[in-house]
Amino acid sequence: MSPSSRLVAAVDLGKTNCRVRLVRDGDPIGTVAVPGTRGLADPGGADAARAAIAAGLAELDPPGDVDVLVVGAAGREAAGAGLERRLSGLAHELVLASDSVTSHVGAFSGGAGAMVAIGTGAVGLGVGSEGLVQVDGRGYWLGDDGGGSWIGRLALRHVLDSVAGQGFPTSLVAAAEARYGDLARLPGTLTAGDQVATTTAAFARDVVAAAEAGDRTALQVLDAAGAALARTLGQAAALSGTDRVTAVGGLAGVPLILDRLRRRLPDDLTWTEPAGTSLDGAVLLAERTDLPHEPHVSRTTSGARSADSLDDLATEQVRRDLDDLDQRSPEQLVDVLLAAEATVPAAVAAARDEIAAAVALAEKAVLAGGRILYVGAGTPGRLAAQEAAEIPPTYGTDPERVVAVLAGGGPAGAKAVEGAEDREDLGRSDLEALAPGPDDLVVGIAASGRTPYVLAALQTARQQGAPTVAVVNNPGTAIAGVADVAIELLTGPEVLAGSTRMKAGTAQKVVLNVLSTGAMVRTGKSYGAWMVDLRAANDKLRRRAQRILTEATGVSDEEALAALEAAGWRTKTALVAILARVDAASAENALTTSDGRARDAVALLTGEVR
Repeated sequence: MSPSSRLVAAVDLGKTNCRVRLVRDGDPIGTVAVPGTRGLADPGGADAARAAIAAGLAELDPPGDVDVLVVGAAGREAAGAGLERRLSGLAHELVLASDSVTSHVGAFSGGAGAMVAIGTGAVGLGVGSEGLVQVDGRGYWLGDDGGGSWIGRLALRHVLDSVAGQGFPTSLVAAAEARYGDLARLPGTLTAGDQVATTTAAFARDVVAAAEAGDRTALQVLDAAGAALARTLGQAAALSGTDRVTAVGGLAGVPLILDRLRRRLPDDLTWTEPAGTSLDGAVLLAERTDLPHEPHVSRTTSGARSADSLDDLATEQVRRDLDDLDQRSPEQLVDVLLAAEATVPAAVAAARDEIAAAVALAEKAVLAGGRILYVGAGTPGRLAAQEAAEIPPTYGTDPERVVAVLAGGGPAGAKAVEGAEDREDLGRSDLEALAPGPDDLVVGIAASGRTPYVLAALQTARQQGAPTVAVVNNPGTAIAGVADVAIELLTGPEVLAGSTRMKAGTAQKVVLNVLSTGAMVRTGKSYGAWMVDLRAANDKLRRRAQRILTEATGVSDEEALAALEAAGWRTKTALVAILARVDAASAENALTTSDGRARDAVALLTGEVR
């Protein structure tokens, strides 16, 4: 099916309005606007986003299933992986970007230029010889200088100053009372309903009206907004390497704001009217994958097919901007590969809440004396084997407490065992042999989210009553569906299509590091940032143990060495003995009473309350 024959739903999802447009064969079918949504990073933000988009689609009544849903969303970067899951099922293919990206694509038809988007917030985006650069867009309490919430906030400060007799008289006082009621209760009024930015931005309309009537304070606020917006736009142009500039968004249509912005721009910039809107940009993103914005666009297949069809998986897709990859120089290849790997932190950060939930499950398993069982095939299996091998010497744990279960068994840790990942029977039997139970935690790792061996292992673990975690790189997969906690690391297409040992593997390794380290720290395996449970089994580790004691307690090398020798080279015991000024036997007894937590043992021995 060619892109032009698909039914495309384009969405501009903002905090004030959610606009939805349907397009088939390149022709618009209709456009509607419904109420917007709270911040995507706010509690329930992803659910609210789905509700708003679904409401818009319902009003348009699509003539058939939507093939491509393109969403430009305010705060997309902070939304987390939950947004993809919530929108799954609305269309077969899901394309997500920030609303600043879709606005820029629309404003310059996918080409070069710098724009400032002025709505509830404010963000500058430039595309030019230096690539894509974003300026501001940091949210209502860290930035968004010159945007609606910023204007409202600054004006309300002037209002409160005027009421307190510390500022000029202004008609904005009456406007604020009419909109918000008792100004003595203003802080609570603004924060009610978890939509501070939207509630504050609403006052920008009153500021504009007052400025049009000649109010001195309102004009000063808009002067400051124009200066802030010009600064943002000028920086976006300079940093990206372009001289074409424009402004988009609801407040860009206010002459009192736009004129002040344009007057403050450097003379070497060329003003141009926007070629189109954010909706136009969203439609273009449905058709083009070769735009400079592509690294900032997430493309996934959505709905039931994504869990069953390998061809539909995001990790299997080809990056069409790399059709000439084999012809690029070493320097160019390095740039491409590093740029791809640089997207991993954002993909991992988007799953922050799910990772934290997994850490809590791992902590519970360790405290209960249970095990962490990692299950994987291929690269995930080898990453699991590495993790399981490194935990005992780092944290002094029993090797049986952290176990890697590999498709193909032990040999798969060193080389590929072809076909092993397809063996559901082995996934079941390998887990059954370990007899997992409620005190254990089973973590299944699979980039595709559909590996039969891992799926069968997780299903078996659940049948045995063991908590389960899935670490996958595609949304809405079968493996994620059977896990108690699903960590979806949406890393998208690889530089080499389907080679998920690359950025998908990098993301998996990061999560395993965070999961094990978080669990060990939470269960008392560290004192501050020092690994006080390490096994000092060689000269390097003995020197590290000595250094840990000198850094953590301030004693000399000689005193640290003496304490370690007296404690049988048990670093934590020596640490407690030094800090509590007791002998090694007393320190060891206190650690036993305190479940191995050094800080609690010291408090117990010194009589401090914790």
